[in-house]
Amino acid sequence: MNVRPTLLVLGLAAFAGGVAALFGVLEIALSQSIAVIVGLLAVVIGIRSLLNRGDANRTPTPDPERRTAVPVPGETLAEAIGAFRTAKTSYTPTSRRTTDGLRAAAIAALTRFDGRTEDEAAQQLEDGTWTDDPVAAAFLSTSLDPPSRSVRDRLAAITGRKSRFYTQVRHAVAAIAVIGYESGDAAARSLPRYDRTDDERADTDRAARTTTKAVDGISRTRERSTDYWYGIGVVALFAVGIGVVSESPAVVLAGVVGVGYAAFARALEPPELELSVDRQLSDAEPVPGDDIDVTVTITNERDAFVPDLRFVDGVPSGLAVTDGSSRLGTALRPGESVTLEYTAAVRRGSHEFDPALAVVRDLSRSTEREYLVGSETTVVCEPELRPVAAPVPLRATAASFSGRLETAEGGAGTTFHSVREYRKSDPLSRVDWNRHAKTGDLATLEFHEERAARVVVLVDARKAAHLAPEPDATNAVDRSVTAAGRIAASLLAEGDTVGLAGLGPVDRDGGTEAGRESCWLAPASGRHHEVQFAELLATHPQFSAVPPADEGRWLWQLRTIRRRLSAETQIVFLTPLCDYVSADVARRLDAHGHPVTVVSPDPTADETVGERLARVARRVRRFDLQRAGIPVVDWPADESIDEVFARHSAGGRR
Repeated sequence: MNVRPTLLVLGLAAFAGGVAALFGVLEIALSQSIAVIVGLLAVVIGIRSLLNRGDANRTPTPDPERRTAVPVPGETLAEAIGAFRTAKTSYTPTSRRTTDGLRAAAIAALTRFDGRTEDEAAQQLEDGTWTDDPVAAAFLSTSLDPPSRSVRDRLAAITGRKSRFYTQVRHAVAAIAVIGYESGDAAARSLPRYDRTDDERADTDRAARTTTKAVDGISRTRERSTDYWYGIGVVALFAVGIGVVSESPAVVLAGVVGVGYAAFARALEPPELELSVDRQLSDAEPVPGDDIDVTVTITNERDAFVPDLRFVDGVPSGLAVTDGSSRLGTALRPGESVTLEYTAAVRRGSHEFDPALAVVRDLSRSTEREYLVGSETTVVCEPELRPVAAPVPLRATAASFSGRLETAEGGAGTTFHSVREYRKSDPLSRVDWNRHAKTGDLATLEFHEERAARVVVLVDARKAAHLAPEPDATNAVDRSVTAAGRIAASLLAEGDTVGLAGLGPVDRDGGTEAGRESCWLAPASGRHHEVQFAELLATHPQFSAVPPADEGRWLWQLRTIRRRLSAETQIVFLTPLCDYVSADVARRLDAHGHPVTVVSPDPTADETVGERLARVARRVRRFDLQRAGIPVVDWPADESIDEVFARHSAGGRR
């Protein structure tokens, strides 16, 4: 049964009946009691509809101009404290868990950065001598009394703006963050915010993609009411009810007119949509950072008028709209076309456009239908394999030949090894002429023999590595992939052999990974190998710009990588070091005889207590790895990889 024409007929009949009754053409015999009941019923229905207004289905369109937001390390305090707190089976209150976690964080910082033993650190926490902040000292001690609060703090606590516990946590985290810094960094000493505001969370939760589904052609997804005429129905019911109760024909007529409008809103349906989308790009293979022009032609393929069409192009998350807009609103006659143009900045990777979203409404704008329109378009942006301006910090390298392995055997090289007796086959360039001038004896100089390094660049692309200092900033995986290409270019230019491997899910949507291989490129050299390296960085799903849905089987992947490594292979491990897994991977590889160098893009921030505590946890992991003999090259978010390697190289020479 088609309900909408029926509603239209009933609405028009009610309208006509009301007008006829008003002018006396039609008499409706109702007793006073029945009229009152009908009026009150209409008022009750109107009030109920008004109260249910908040349940109206109002779904906003996605925001494809934004890149997919990634988490900031320590978004919540509980998450940051989890890196320090030991597991307990017994239940403890939230406040106690917070205090215990902060005590563990303070002890971890004191033992690493202040040279204390655990017993000494625990004693300092108890007597409050670990910090000059009396609020933080008393909060983490069981014997110290907290200092008296100012009148301002008391008023703030009474008004509910900030509790005493809130203030104590902020002081404690600020005090922990400065442990180990001789200068007492002023920024670290400042009190952080407790957490991100609800507005900030809502802003990062907005959808940046039209859909994750693959669509061939056009497909309707859903139909919903817009509640555009919602107020008319409520007003009509109130008017009819009040008019009947008060015996006012004019008010009843106004309500009947509203019923007519409501019937009109329910009578029409959105047209069935048949659209074709043709998308043209100014450059299908740009380099990272380039701007490309996108031209989308939308054609109405149906022989019916489309009165109200909203169109949102499926911009992939690896592109950011820099000029124009990827959406439009229009009406289309049969066979008519309209063009949408915008400019987008591209970052590395293979970016496939999502299906476009089309929303069509009827003439009354009361109902809308959503459609997904597929049009295959892919942008492949290979990272630039440009050598780093400074030497790559490999383990056990000769100072003047970064990337060359220095062996314990004597031979040709640059670093002095020993002196031996002269042999007739020795080249004259290696004769010790100074000794010959003094003693008349011939001797040959031996140097540490150098061999080409065999290196695998391992990129941490797990879900836990997709982190950034801001939700819309370049995340640590993107920075790692870009650095991997430049490190490979530097080593290949030195004549070394370089391979590539990845840790993280292969399927980005959380599906099965059966039959899909993790990234692996055996160490080799040459131009063809360099092209393969760049292509894998751009197109392998492990290095996708879209964060994965889950962590994947990283331990199984690591075991597979270990079986493929030869005995002399070094590892350059690119990871943000923001969870225990990253540090564990570095230790496991190093323990199996593969010298590991960690290059760590820093994604941490320091605006909130959780973020600042997560930064401390990362410092602890970095310290523990360096203490275990695994060098860590820290890469701040505001520096280039060239600056970081140059500083590291200068520090090594000093």
